[in-house]
Amino acid sequence: MISTSLSLLYIDSGSGSILIQMIIAGLASTLVFWSRIKKYVISIFKRIFKKE
Repeated sequence: MISTSLSLLYIDSGSGSILIQMIIAGLASTLVFWSRIKKYVISIFKRIFKKE
């Protein structure tokens, strides 16, 4: 008997390339997002703990 669950694991080339593009875009946007958040948090701490 052939298991049908193995046929559900197939990814064709079109779907695979879209999946790879989504992963790359997600990683790139996360890097941009984290750099902005980091700058924002640092600026808040600088304002709070600023030496007068």
